[in-house]
Amino acid sequence: MSQLLPYETIVKASEGDPEAVAAVLSHYAGYIRTYSKMDGHINVEMQEYIVQKLIESLFKFRFDR
Repeated sequence: MSQLLPYETIVKASEGDPEAVAAVLSHYAGYIRTYSKMDGHINVEMQEYIVQKLIESLFKFRFDR
């Protein structure tokens, strides 16, 4: 199984498709949890911040077609 998201999923997510955005967030859930830990515990505010920044970055991304 490939560890990369399909190109089509990324394109759809950048266009705002809710299912594709959910797939991207699901794909990166482990990373989000890891990087939102403080003193060994998940910091919910940091987790929400990371998700917000990931979504913002996704919508800023443009594909040349």
